Amino acid sequence: MNSASAMLRNLPADTRAWLTSEENPAVACLTRRELLGERRSAGLGALWARRNEYGPVAAILDRMHADGSWDRPSQDYRKYTGSLWQVHFLGELYANGDDERVRRAAAYAFSRQLPDGSWSCNGRESAAIPCLTANVGRALARLGYARDERISRAISYCVRLLDTFGCLTCGAIYSQKNDAPKDWGASSSTLNGYCHMLAPKLLLFLAEVPGDCWPKGAECLRDECILMLREKQVHYCLPEEGREFFELFYTASSAQRRGLRERFLVAHPTLHYKEKPGWLRFGYPLSYNSDVLESLRALFAHGEPIRPEYAPALAVVRSAADKEGRWTLRNSFNGKMLAEVEIKGRPSRWITYQALSVLARDEGATAVEYALIIGLIALAIIGAVFAIGGFLLGRFDGAAKIF
Repeated sequence: MNSASAMLRNLPADTRAWLTSEENPAVACLTRRELLGERRSAGLGALWARRNEYGPVAAILDRMHADGSWDRPSQDYRKYTGSLWQVHFLGELYANGDDERVRRAAAYAFSRQLPDGSWSCNGRESAAIPCLTANVGRALARLGYARDERISRAISYCVRLLDTFGCLTCGAIYSQKNDAPKDWGASSSTLNGYCHMLAPKLLLFLAEVPGDCWPKGAECLRDECILMLREKQVHYCLPEEGREFFELFYTASSAQRRGLRERFLVAHPTLHYKEKPGWLRFGYPLSYNSDVLESLRALFAHGEPIRPEYAPALAVVRSAADKEGRWTLRNSFNGKMLAEVEIKGRPSRWITYQALSVLARDEGATAVEYALIIGLIALAIIGAVFAIGGFLLGRFDGAAKIF
């Protein structure tokens, strides 16, 4: 909190005023409360209650149908205008869940949830999408349903996915023909053997749900997501050998593809990873993909300490600030969504708030480490003084006895 406040005090006054402008009530309140350490008050509460007056939120709600949907059920997943996408965007934009319209949207989203807890692109379990489940589940939790049993069921689905495949994958747990695990997805068609983009989505979903509402296995799911991001230094997740493998895979017959990944890894026991370029361009709101900033936020939301593995990602965030201490919207779905969210190529309040939150955590950790180092040095000096003092006292005592 103190390090964040110090950070903001070093920002130009115009940037501080811009960030706390009531034009975006959610960002203004989050900045004042979480970064500036402002105490809760009637004024701050009244501003927080106005979140649905924010232009993009109001535009999305204005286009909602009476039943809480935005299109036909068969179009729930149409990018980026389907009903499930709107619920996801409302969650990302911190819409006010007390609004009756938002509650209708939530009711519609829950009505489209499958018995196994997932959400699907076509209403069938065989087409369930893990990142969609994480995004919709997270949105509903943020909109006021964090303790709802249906949210716990969504987490249980994600846990079963990990239990079934042993990794974070886009595969479906059930096939259309029977209940046996369906052996497809990231585990066989990519060198990583898992879906890296899914890790931050699952972490963000879990972070919105109180721990006492987590089903069995959720802790293991969290730990697996953290491990995947840590091992790849957040965004060094593209194997340089990937192009060679893809050429082999997509030119091979179905029979030749069986075991192809395993044979390739035997011939290439050490993979060399490079940055994922798209993760260097910050955007908001995001969809099934992620970026460096969102991934760091996901890690820190679970109390993950600052580690050496995260230094490159933190450097990416730090270097993206302009001279005014603002971060630019470089990745956007404007023109594809039902509402425009800020302007691509210009400073973003959403991204600036998030970047400052992440860097405040980094500076806070650095400050603690510095204090510990100073404390250890002080203890060493005190110990040395006492040792030298004892030595000198002994010498003086010896000299006194001689005379």
